[in-house]
Amino acid sequence: MQLGMFMMPLHPPEKDRTQCFEEDIELVTRADELGFTEIWVGQHHTVAWEPIPSNDLFIANVLPRTKNVRLGTGVSILPQHHPVNVAVRLAFLDHLSRGRLNCGFGQGGVATDWGLFDLPDPQTQGLMTVEAIDMILKLWQTNAPFNFEGDFWHIKIEHRDAKDGMGELLKPYQKPHPPLAMSVIRGDSKAARMSGQRGYIPISTNLVPANTLADHWQTYCAGSEEAGQSSPDRSIWRVSRSIYIGESTTEAWEFVLNSAFARSYDYLIKVLKAANMLHIVKHNLDVSDNEVTPEYMMKHDLIIGDVDECIRQLQDTWEVTGGFGTLLMIAHDWDDKAKWIRSMELLANEVVPMLPVI
Repeated sequence: MQLGMFMMPLHPPEKDRTQCFEEDIELVTRADELGFTEIWVGQHHTVAWEPIPSNDLFIANVLPRTKNVRLGTGVSILPQHHPVNVAVRLAFLDHLSRGRLNCGFGQGGVATDWGLFDLPDPQTQGLMTVEAIDMILKLWQTNAPFNFEGDFWHIKIEHRDAKDGMGELLKPYQKPHPPLAMSVIRGDSKAARMSGQRGYIPISTNLVPANTLADHWQTYCAGSEEAGQSSPDRSIWRVSRSIYIGESTTEAWEFVLNSAFARSYDYLIKVLKAANMLHIVKHNLDVSDNEVTPEYMMKHDLIIGDVDECIRQLQDTWEVTGGFGTLLMIAHDWDDKAKWIRSMELLANEVVPMLPVI
């Protein structure tokens, strides 16, 4: 199994922002040294727990500090950006990385971000996301003159001077473009179905129980079948999990319950409530909203324990889902740097090597 990382990131609001960003940079460089194959970086504007507003800038900063790890936007929130801006910035970043870039697209799930940009209802944002992806792909593959008119954007260049390069947009380094991914949250996710139809990388969220992860893959395969494609290879599937590995299971639980780890899930529960999405974390829909606490989520959706216990839990996840290609470790705040570095080392060196391979 491959090991990667998904960095929202998660930092307590009161923590110094500069320190947060410096720790995130160090986390990426250590992951590269430990052989992580990929890192996806999130983007939000109005939540202090997730303070990176421009994931492409962060990736540009860590590119020269790393050697092998692939870096991806996880995700570029398309309703909050003009498609031309996304297309040219990611193409530029692909050149700067010499092809170490992955591109994740999505519509976002933070209600205060929606209000900040005066966006319409989530269903309309979903339509905007699909149109934006199509626009970006056209911009990467078409030379001017062109005229792309959609329901939300009208993009055109009427004249092109090939000799002087007037009217030309930058195309990506990777041909025809970097690998594309979409984040998948709900069990019957439209993003999962669309990813399957188009052969994009599915990235399953860390916020759902393992049985919902299994639904993600079924929906992805249904989309692939609808598009007349051959059965997809499970190695393309990325599954995100929050993971903490301690020297003992007792020590691990004591730490996560009394640290920024638990606080981060209290925050995520509030975000999900605001977006009317709290049901996605439940292993059984009969569970009341009041029962959904950080401890509840740790029990049902997270990987916590010593090396042997975490191997067992991840093997159980593998069996329930039917298998996947890459495990994405969720990045958490370094409120105890030594403990988190040790956990990451144990994950890379002792846990992941014991897991099945597609």
